[in-house]
Amino acid sequence: MNRLLRPAVLGVATVIFGGFGVWATVAAHGLRAAAATANTALVDRPATASVEHDITSAIDTIFSYSYADVAKTRKAAQALLTGAAIKQYDQLFALVEQQAPKEKLVVVTKVTRTGVELLTGGRSRILVFANQQDTRAGTGQASYSGAMFAVTAVNRGGRWRISNINTFTSPG
Repeated sequence: MNRLLRPAVLGVATVIFGGFGVWATVAAHGLRAAAATANTALVDRPATASVEHDITSAIDTIFSYSYADVAKTRKAAQALLTGAAIKQYDQLFALVEQQAPKEKLVVVTKVTRTGVELLTGGRSRILVFANQQDTRAGTGQASYSGAMFAVTAVNRGGRWRISNINTFTSPG
């Protein structure tokens, strides 16, 4: 009896584990498909273009400033930012407000490329590449640099506003 029972138990176990493997494969495919259809960044071109346009304009505005009127840039930023991005920007911009007038610095930021990584309903994550030119007034000295960062944006009243700024400098 033992000789007949062992193959039967192994056969039943094989069927159970095989069935579980098939179920797990189908479930995983369903989850991947659901995630892919939830992200409309690649399939809804008008919505993706809207995010890219609003965020490009916002980045060009909030990271460009003149030593003669940094308050103008800060005021513009308040209309283009929301949530955690306000505090993040305030921390980044505090140094600008201190140093720009002393250095007579004018910075022009121009987004060169964006990539919408995620677009689900009213939320998006965008990778941003930008060039910055800074000039010291009176000296004509200019320098150029590139920047790469990611932003999370939310749609409020038909306009995309930046809700988080990730400069890739903090751990995690």
